[in-house]
Amino acid sequence: MKRSAFTLIELLVVISVIAILIALLLPAVQQAREAARRAQCRNNFKQLGLALHNYVDAFKAFPPGREVFISPGDNGSSGANGGATTGLGNCFSAFAMLLPQLDQGPLYNQINFNSGPDTAANDRISAEQPVVFLCPSDFKYRALAQGGSFVGVTNYVMNTGTTFPVSPKNPSGTPVTGIFFENSFVRMGDVLDGTSNTVCLGEQVLSDPNDAMGAAVSNGSGSWTGGLPTTGFALTTGNNNVNNGPELLNYPGDCVAGNKLQLTRGNRLLYGAPGHTMYNHIRVPNDRGIDCRGGLPHSTRNEYWWSRLSHNVASHSRHVGGVLALFCDGHVQFASDNISQTLWQSVGSRSNGEVVGEF
Repeated sequence: MKRSAFTLIELLVVISVIAILIALLLPAVQQAREAARRAQCRNNFKQLGLALHNYVDAFKAFPPGREVFISPGDNGSSGANGGATTGLGNCFSAFAMLLPQLDQGPLYNQINFNSGPDTAANDRISAEQPVVFLCPSDFKYRALAQGGSFVGVTNYVMNTGTTFPVSPKNPSGTPVTGIFFENSFVRMGDVLDGTSNTVCLGEQVLSDPNDAMGAAVSNGSGSWTGGLPTTGFALTTGNNNVNNGPELLNYPGDCVAGNKLQLTRGNRLLYGAPGHTMYNHIRVPNDRGIDCRGGLPHSTRNEYWWSRLSHNVASHSRHVGGVLALFCDGHVQFASDNISQTLWQSVGSRSNGEVVGEF
């Protein structure tokens, strides 16, 4: 007599074979999707590189990493102008200046440059999100609210070099060795190490507003539990992010558990500030140590606190095994997590005279 159906054993065998095939195919599908995401991320970098070169053609230098205006009445003391300053161009990032070169002229024209990007005058425009600043491999978190809306974010951040300071006016007189920093005006000819050997922009992972390493977090600000890794960055000991911001001089000694933790990495792309839109090459890509910032970056501060703006913020990405980086000649290269610190620092400075080897 002929059977009209599978036996239970045969059915289980078929199910097992299908499960094995799915298990074998799923990683390949995931790898293909990540390859497509990485290709889109690389294309975003190329668009930003072209925009930078168009800007240099027009203005003879890279845009300032952080444009500030020091009030005439600012005498350099911590309490100058009541702890604040006034004037044009307060703390805008290079990305704000690049908008016209990215076919975002209408957005650029709506920015109020008579005030800061973190003020009510720019609440609406700060919430805009050009897609070219988003890496498809990341989760597109927005963690910081301004004026009732979450601010625009960026996965692509400016290289300030291989030292802590962001301002050339820092109290210790330490050189700022990267392409982008406070009121920078770096020309192609100033990149003595060669534009093909010097990184302009790197990658950054956006802060997760629910990061478990932050305690009592409100609008992206809380305290660091001491756990690692974290998608945020700690502030220096004693830094209240309001009216006291000691500079970063000793890493990691100045950045310890209990300090304030900012879950705002990559947030507010119009704003030139460490963690938000700036990183450096002190530590290798995807280093699991704590990112840290000293000083006060806000547009409503003064020269005393701006000059103390400093950081040790590494490049991070959600790509497997490393990060993408845009070099100043416009080419994009993948840097492995296993790159030597010496080589990573060599490509992070513009004119230190290092001999750059193969990645």
